[in-house]
Amino acid sequence: MKFRTIGSALAGLVCLAGSAAAIELRLPAQCTLGTDCFLQQSPDMKAGPGTTDPFCGIATYEGHDGIDLRILSMKDVARGVPVVAAADGEVLRGRDGVVDRLVQTDADRQAVADKECGNGVIMRHQDGTETQYCHLKQGSIVVRPGQKLKAGDKIGEVGASGLAQFPHVHMTVRVGNDEIDPLTGRKIGDGCVADPADARPLFSKAIIDDLPRDKPDILGFGLAGSVVDYDKLAIDGPPADASSGDQATVVWGWIANLKAGDRLHFTMAGPNGQPMVDTTTEPLDRNKAVYSAYSGKRGSPMPGSYAISLEVIRDGNVLVDRKTTVSVK
Repeated sequence: MKFRTIGSALAGLVCLAGSAAAIELRLPAQCTLGTDCFLQQSPDMKAGPGTTDPFCGIATYEGHDGIDLRILSMKDVARGVPVVAAADGEVLRGRDGVVDRLVQTDADRQAVADKECGNGVIMRHQDGTETQYCHLKQGSIVVRPGQKLKAGDKIGEVGASGLAQFPHVHMTVRVGNDEIDPLTGRKIGDGCVADPADARPLFSKAIIDDLPRDKPDILGFGLAGSVVDYDKLAIDGPPADASSGDQATVVWGWIANLKAGDRLHFTMAGPNGQPMVDTTTEPLDRNKAVYSAYSGKRGSPMPGSYAISLEVIRDGNVLVDRKTTVSVK
């Protein structure tokens, strides 16, 4: 079935003052932005061909109609991360029973045709706004149609059902027949907001202030004992810290929403303080929704403390940086 909301009956119940609804939303998952969940993709605010995210950046793709709040890996799916009601309201309908698997091939896409949302739930809120939650973990949905929920009540758990290339909950917001960007309050397709002060978000100010906005998000960073396999990151999560029995010493980074031309700068100093790595990657040839890279040395690491850093460089300026010390035993 087409898992979409019936919005026409609600059109007269809300006032679209600049397409903003009179509702304040919370994050649709029980997690902390920038720590254990990340806003990886936003709505595509450009009508017709081409894309722009709500703040005139690159964190979207053609025709995307909501936000994608990701967790790191399928290990986190197994652990269980609650999907919660973004506001008080009533459950309209839902679907469960779609398996969790990361879509990687055309055959995978065909297998979820007409079930792109995967397991999901639609809610109606007090002002007529509707929210739809997609890609929930199979068997995790704990609500039923007609059930009244408070903001923060559990709906299910974050999964990778339907058309999902990484584990996340997708949330679409609708007012009447219009899909609304919750980051700016604008109708999707009505263009981006260059100055965040012009936005009228449906999320609280605290949530909006925690968003990177046209900056990359560092999903993971550390010191590993071998090369880092990008394809395994979304399955197994970040690699374990290096130990003295490993065969290499590797500083690595896993980053979301890089632009063409961005470069990564890695440094590493060993237990004696001597530099071991000082590497800057070549400029990226195109935008990257998610990307990983690493630099290091072969041979078993010596026990002791290693100082490592990662910088994202854009147009010659350090845009995001991360530093830490890792103890190798």
